This record gives sequence, C-alpha cells and structure tokens, in this order.
Amino acid sequence: MSAIVQVINGEGEFESAGVQSFVDKNELAQCRTNYAVVAIMGPQSSGKSTLLNYVFGTDFKMMDAMEGRGQTTKGIWMSKSPKVADTTVLVMDLEGSDGRERGEDDTNFERQSALFALAVADVLLVNIWCHDIGREHGSGKPLLKTIFQVNLKLFAPEPDRKKTVLLFVIRDKTKTPLAKLTEVLEADLDRMWDSIAKPAAYSGSKMTDFFEVQYAALSHFEERYEDFQADAVHLRRRFAPDAEDTLVRGDEKLPGDAFALSIHNIWDVIRSQKDLNLPAHKVMVANIRCQEILEDQLRAFTGDQAWAGLQEAAGLGAVEGFGAQVAGLMDSCVKGYEAEALYFDSHVREDKFQELSKRLLAAVQPLYQAQVAAQTAAVLTGFEKELKLALLPEGAASSGGGFVAAAAACRAAAVKEFGMAFKKHLHIQGTPWDGAAEAAALEAALDSHIGKVRSEHVAAAVARAEKQLRSLLSAPVIALLEVCGPGMWPKLYGVCREAAAAADKQLLAGLAGYGLGAAEAEALSEGLRARARASMEGHVREAALTRLSRMKDRFQEVFSQDESRAPRMWGARDDVPAIAAAARLAAANVLAQLAVIRPPPGEGGKAQQGEQGDVIEAAVLQLARTSSDAASAPAPADGAASSSAAAPAAAAASSHGAAGAALDLLSAAAWPGVSDESRVLLAPHDVRTSWREFMSYSNVAVQQALSAQQANRLANNRLPPLWAIVAMLALGWNEAMALLFNPLLLLVVGVLVLFLRSLYVELDVERELARGALPGAISLSHKVVPACKSVLRKTTESVQQILHSIQEGQGAAAVGEGRAAAYAVDGAPNSSSNSSSRAGSGTPGPGRYTELTRRGATAAAAAAPNSPAEFTDLRAEGKKGQ
Repeated sequence: MSAIVQVINGEGEFESAGVQSFVDKNELAQCRTNYAVVAIMGPQSSGKSTLLNYVFGTDFKMMDAMEGRGQTTKGIWMSKSPKVADTTVLVMDLEGSDGRERGEDDTNFERQSALFALAVADVLLVNIWCHDIGREHGSGKPLLKTIFQVNLKLFAPEPDRKKTVLLFVIRDKTKTPLAKLTEVLEADLDRMWDSIAKPAAYSGSKMTDFFEVQYAALSHFEERYEDFQADAVHLRRRFAPDAEDTLVRGDEKLPGDAFALSIHNIWDVIRSQKDLNLPAHKVMVANIRCQEILEDQLRAFTGDQAWAGLQEAAGLGAVEGFGAQVAGLMDSCVKGYEAEALYFDSHVREDKFQELSKRLLAAVQPLYQAQVAAQTAAVLTGFEKELKLALLPEGAASSGGGFVAAAAACRAAAVKEFGMAFKKHLHIQGTPWDGAAEAAALEAALDSHIGKVRSEHVAAAVARAEKQLRSLLSAPVIALLEVCGPGMWPKLYGVCREAAAAADKQLLAGLAGYGLGAAEAEALSEGLRARARASMEGHVREAALTRLSRMKDRFQEVFSQDESRAPRMWGARDDVPAIAAAARLAAANVLAQLAVIRPPPGEGGKAQQGEQGDVIEAAVLQLARTSSDAASAPAPADGAASSSAAAPAAAAASSHGAAGAALDLLSAAAWPGVSDESRVLLAPHDVRTSWREFMSYSNVAVQQALSAQQANRLANNRLPPLWAIVAMLALGWNEAMALLFNPLLLLVVGVLVLFLRSLYVELDVERELARGALPGAISLSHKVVPACKSVLRKTTESVQQILHSIQEGQGAAAVGEGRAAAYAVDGAPNSSSNSSSRAGSGTPGPGRYTELTRRGATAAAAAAPNSPAEFTDLRAEGKKGQ
C-alpha cells in the first residue's frame, strides 16, 4: 500500500511540509532525474482515481456507487506508483472539473489545478468518456483551451525542446474504431489551438511544437471489468522505459531534491495569474447587459432637454435651484437603471451602479464647478465692496477695532452668505459634494484678498513714512555735508536715528488696528532705519563725487568771509597767509570726512571707529598743513580776525597730532582698519589727486587776496588829487590863515587830526560798515570807548619814547664837544688816539646811527602805526643827530 500526500488542499493552499516529507520518505533525491510525473484531469466522477489505482497500483480514494455520485477527490493528491519498477513514477490525482459542489461560478480552482498539472507533469492523462467526443463542453475543450493559452503566456515554453505528453484516455469505448475517435479529437484540438490568443512570439506555432498527443482506450469498468483490467495492464506497460510505445521521455528536468521547491513556485505563479479568474456565464451576461443599460441611461441623461436647458442657463451665470434640478435628473437616470438591471446578478448590478454614479458625477461636475465659481465670484465681489466701504474714513474700521475687526466682520458675513446660497442653490442631494471644500476654497480666497488689501495698506503707510523720512533727513544731512566739519559722522547717524524714530512713530500710528505682530513691527522699523542709512549714505556718495566743488566752497566760506559772515575787505591788518591756512584746513576736513563712510557707534566698537576716524582725518590734515607751509611762508597773526580764523585749524591739529604720524598719505595705497571696501568713497590716491587740484585753485585765490590787500594799502596812503588840494586851498584860505597865525590852535588841530586818524584805524571803520550801516554803527558805538583808551595809551607811550631819545641825543652831543676841545688842546693823536677821538667826536659811528634809526622807527610806529609822514620825520631826526 503506497503513501498518499495532499499537495494542494481544497482552499488552494500548498502543503509544503507534507510534500517535503513525501519526497524524503520516497528518497526522491537519490533518483536524481530518473523520475516521471503523471497527472490526470477530467470531469468529476468520471473514474479518474479508479483508473490511477488500476494502472499504477496507487490507493487513491474512489467513488462508492452505493453512496451516490458526488465529489470524491478535493484538491490535488500525489502518490508513488508501486507497480512501475524501472523508474520512479509520481502520480497526481486532481479534483474533477464541472462539480456541483463548487457551483457554476467557482471554476477558478479547476483551471488553476489543470494548468498546474500541465506545467508539472511529464504525462498528462485527459480522462474523457467515449460518448463525449464531438461535444464542445462535455469533452472539456474549454478548459483545455484556457490552460493552453495561459501556459503560453505564463511559462513561455520553448518549441521542440521539452514536450509534455497529452494522453487522451477514452473511457467506456464502443464499437467506433479508435482511429475515427482520434481523428475527431485531433481536428477539435487543431481548431482549438488556432483560436486561442497567442503571444507574438508564438503566432505561427502549432500544437505539436509543445505537446505530444497520444491516445488510449479502456473498456467499461462495470460491464466489461476483466477487459478493463487487461487494458489497464497494457497501459501500465507503456510507462516502462524499454517499451516500444513507451510514454516516458528522457527530457531534461530538475533533480529530485528540488522537486518540492519547484512545484511550490509553479503553484505560486499560477495563483497570482488573473487570467484564470474567468466569470461564469450569468456573470458575463450580467456584465454585458448592465453595461448596455448604463450606457443607455447616460445617453438619455445627456440628451435630456432639461439638462441642455440647464447647461445653457448655467453659461450665463448663477442658476437658482441648480442643485435641485440636477438632483432630479440624476435620480431619474439612476431609477431607470435600477428598474432595467433588477433581474441581473446583484454583484454585477452593484458594480455597474457605482460606475454609473461616478460617470454621472463626472458629467455633472464641470457644470457644478462653474456654478460654484459663479456663486463664489458673486460673494467675493460683495465682500470686496463691503470691505472697501468699511475702510473708508467714515466706515466701520475708523469707528473701532480697525482693519482687523472690519475685515473679520466682512469675512464672516461673506462665509455665511455663501453657506446659505450653497444650501439653497448648489447642493445636489445624493452626491459627495457637501460644500465643505467649496467653503474652504472661498475662505482661502477671502483670506488672500484680506492679505492683499492689508499688504497694500501697509505698503502705502510705509511709503508715507519713507516720504516723511526723506523730508526729515535730507535737509539736516545736506546741511552737515555743506560744512563737513569734524565730528560729522556721529551727527549724521544721530540725524538718521531721529528721522527713523519719527517716521517709525508715524508708521506704527498709521498701522494701528492692522494686527501687526512684534516681529513684523520690528521688521518695518528696521527697514526704515536701513532706508535712513541708505539715504544718508547716498547723499554722502553724491557729495564725494562733488568733493572738489565742496572743498572750494568751504575754502571760500572761511577765506573770503569773516566771523560775522561778511566779505573780507583785505585791509592792512588782515593776515592773508594765516587765514588761507585755516581755510585750507577747513577744506581738508571736507575731504577727510568724505573719504570713508564711518560705521555707526554700534558696529565695530567705539574704539575702532574712533581710531579709524583719527587716522584718516589726521592724515588728510597733515597733508593740508604740509601743503600750506610749502605754499606760503608763515606769518604772525596778531589781529582778531586772523586768530579766530586759525582757531579751528589749531584745534584740529592738536586733536589729531598724535594719530597723524600713523599714516603717510603720500605713500598710502589703502586706508588702514577699513575691512569693508564698499565703505571706501575715496581711495588715498583719489584724495591726493583732489588735494592737488584744490591747491592749484586756492593758490590763485590767495594771490588775488594779497594783490587786493596791497591795492587797499596803497589806496589808503595816496594823497588827495591835485584838484582837491587846490579846492581846499581856495575854499579854506581864511581858515588856513587863521590856523597859521594862531600856533596854539594849529597845534590843537594837528593833535586832534592825528588822534582821529589813529581812532579810525583802531575802530576799523571800513570793515564794520561793510556788514551794513546799522550793524556797523551799533558795533562802532560799542568799540568807541575802548578804542579811545587804546589810542591815548599808545600815544602816551610814543611821546615818552621820543622824549627819552631826545635826551640821549643831547647828552651825546655835549660829550662830543668836550672831546673836540680836548683834541684841539692836545694836538693830533697817534693812530690809536685818533680812533678814540673819532669815537668821542660829535659824529656818531655806524652803530650809533643804526640805533637812532631803530629808535626813531619804533617811536613812529608806537605813535601812529599807519602814519608814513611821522615815520619819515623820525628818520629825519635821526639823520640830524648824525
């Protein structure tokens, strides 16, 4: 009695453990490739198990006729043939096809099992009743057709390489000769092979390229039992390798130890193949008819006049009651389908109903979306209008809450309006469109519009703040750049901070109620500060481009105007070189401030900023001082104008004297400590070039001032014209005679004239009146008393010096007369005595003459510094003493 194992159970699960145990027990691994697999297929209760048991000696369960006809074998079973000794024959018994237990719809397993047998077996027995030959379904041709077609697609066998033997076992043979039966079978097989759908690689192939077809006939099991036994023995002999008509082939195959794994993989591939899941006949009919009904209902729906009218009306805008009308049309279409498809398979009917619903939704959706868009546009238009009215000065935004509250109120009203309109006009009963997605899209559009309006208002407020910033910034920055004095950069940054703070205050006040967060407000403030700095730096860069003209203007302002901003008259007391030096230093300050953009106090540290400023300014000022010293000789400045004009230069020199030695501008190629090249406005070579051009201009201006001073000096010393002298003599003859004949009056008038002239010079009347008649008169009134005291003091000192000089001259004359008398008494001295007598004579030597001249000049200068006539008299007095 041979062992039997179930390879595949009734649920289609592969029994791996049992198959592997069967292989091990039967020592299939030692057989290598010396084994053959025989399988059988056929209708249920056709005697398949009985045939295998009688032919191969197996012990498969057979049907008991006394218990009735029914399913005996469920799944796929396998056993080893004990009656075939020369080779190992593995016999597989398949579940019968067309069984009532599985029903007409469950035909998937019989196709899977038949394809499995075709793929695994070397010999496939097709059990067929004799009286079914010539029939379409009774002979199992549809099943063979299916497995042949799927076998080509799934396993792609190679033609003429390994051919599976198809042994058609004709049961219960009759008087019809076997040749006639095989002729019918071969014709049916050829026609079936030609009708199957083949892959392109097998389009011209024949059935004999893949299968070897053999035939055998057996007598009736019950009526001719002994003949059946004899026929079974004869069939068994054909499985001997040395038989003349043997069915065992020596084709290449896998070794026995891989048999279990191989058939397991084949079953997994077959189970995953969807082509075997063919529906039953009534299912196919239901598919066809329900599809036809579906298409008819869809055509009726799209061709309905009501639908066409609805489409036309929807093209013009929002349609009132659109959802109710569409729901009625769709309900009519669905009811028509359900009425006609009522008697078909429920599963198919339900599937087609779902397809109909999807296609109806697809047909309605474009029109529905258009209506939603129209309703959304109407709501958005109303919302925009309401929001615009709310933002007017007399609107809701100004009354309280600001922009945020007004926008929220308008948004809530718009959402509510859309919800009511959707429920009334757009909702289609029975569809998944409940309006949630549409409302979310509307809210997103509303939020987008609110954000856009808010951005526009914020941008407008920022523009107004920037305009105010420019107005607050331009005038102070331009004023500071006109002077470009020391300490300009801290003042510039101070102006930027103040202007940005004022503009920021206006901006935040204008955006109150717009829901600005702390981060957003800080970003706007930082933007204003950045724009202020950018605007300031833009002015500075423009100033750097016009540096030469600014230097000239600054030079002219200091050089050509006095402390009261009045033009200089270049009088005799003006120290032109000192004033020119101060003006050049002021121009140098302009160049130094415009050379590099200094960082604000918060960047780089105060120490670094101050050090950098000191180095640059000191270097430029040192260049200016060197150039001024080379252009003109130094001159003392004892007047008020020159000392006050030179004060800024002296202060700058003292503050930057130590740092000036750190940088030699004549040889420098870059500014030290400036890491950001974008801050450099003028490189050192640009500074040197600009200064050379400026010096050429300033030298011309200084020469012109010196020439004007000389001309004014000559004009003051020039005598009146001849005609004026003649007129004075003619008109003032009587007065002149009165003065000449009255010495005391003449002396008083002369002293008064000299006093008035000295007072005129001391008051500097011309300079004071140059500022204007009224300001000059007021200034002169304040200076009269101090000027009178100064003139009196100087006159007294001059008189004392003159008297002292006269006394010394008289004493020297007396000594000289005594020496002359002694010389006359003693006679001519020797050479040394002659020298002594010459020294003691009345004639003074060269040294004495020089001393007298000096004293005369000093006395004249003390008495009247601007009186050439008195200075000439003093020189004459000195000569008289000689």
